[in-house]
Amino acid sequence: MPLINTPDALETLVNRALDAPCVGIDTEFVWEQTYYPRLGIVQVGLAKNDCHLIDAVTLSDLSPLGTLLSDPHTVKILHDAQQDLWILRRITDAIPRNIFDTRCAAGFAGLSSNLSLGNLLRLCLNIQLPKTETRTNWLRRPLSDKQLAYALNDVRYLPALREHLLTDIHQRDRENWLAEELRQYDIADLYDDRAPEEQYTRVKGAGRLSRRDMAIVRELAAWREKEARQADRPRAWIMRDDAIVQIARRKPRSIQSLKRLRGIARTTINRYGNSLLKAVQRGLAIDEKNCPPISPPVRPNPFDDARLDLAMAFLRGRCLSEEVDIAMVASRSEVKAYIASKKNATDNPLHTGWRHEFLGADLTALLNGKHAIGIAPDTRLPRLLRDA
Repeated sequence: MPLINTPDALETLVNRALDAPCVGIDTEFVWEQTYYPRLGIVQVGLAKNDCHLIDAVTLSDLSPLGTLLSDPHTVKILHDAQQDLWILRRITDAIPRNIFDTRCAAGFAGLSSNLSLGNLLRLCLNIQLPKTETRTNWLRRPLSDKQLAYALNDVRYLPALREHLLTDIHQRDRENWLAEELRQYDIADLYDDRAPEEQYTRVKGAGRLSRRDMAIVRELAAWREKEARQADRPRAWIMRDDAIVQIARRKPRSIQSLKRLRGIARTTINRYGNSLLKAVQRGLAIDEKNCPPISPPVRPNPFDDARLDLAMAFLRGRCLSEEVDIAMVASRSEVKAYIASKKNATDNPLHTGWRHEFLGADLTALLNGKHAIGIAPDTRLPRLLRDA
């Protein structure tokens, strides 16, 4: 199977795909030495024996693929879709529409939403995919027959897998739940890069810093983000998180002070020293009220812990009895926030949509000491927990 590596061949494939009710899509890329992933190939599967590989290395313009990606009529089937869609959004400048994520659908079909595509195909269609090319360099040419076959298999069975999952979901009367969840992929903001000024929240090891320290971390992380994007290098190649935290704690004012800090390479200081000192100065100059907030230490509260444990037990029991993957519904932190939130607040997923239908209303009734579906009529939350 030769790679599609000419504009005419790409346009022909896209036109055929636009006439199909659904197509499988996948990407293969390399993401080890760059800020952004480097796309190697894009797989497109119209049917089991009608699959194609687009050469993203040779083709400089993949915008025709964006026409398919944003088409509201043809269903695009992907597994664990968000990363692939983020890559394709950046390459084609097209906003995805009408996406079917088989990982997401599995969570409504009595399966785990964390299954790999290989395991999902094995459980649903009794198909065993080989794992021979998981470490392939997809940028190198030519690709071997084994590599091509491996890539094609990632989309070959996606239409059949979708039909299988939809059948199971229909039997459970959860089509509306799935449709609501899949609509998130139509939101353009989902694929936008996070602003450099927000990257400080991802810096590891900053949990015990002061607000002033965090202001410096914010400046350093924003500088690192811009530098990494411009140089097209991983963030850690510019500066590691532990170095950012150490600089924020020590607040060096000179190159000599920077050199006395442990764990920061001389080459880093020689190249970026002045930029680092300027970031420290910007962080020190920020008004205290504009420094990032920090969460004060929370004293353990046995009553709050008991309410949360009860809510989580109820969530697990409901998910087990209804065969919905708990990971699709809410995390422990989201349940904790739900318990503490005001009634009808929309900033928590359990307050709206299918999650509220599935759990939220009954969870509220349970925590208020009232009868909830799945709880025996004479079961009451102890008053001590209800009023805590």
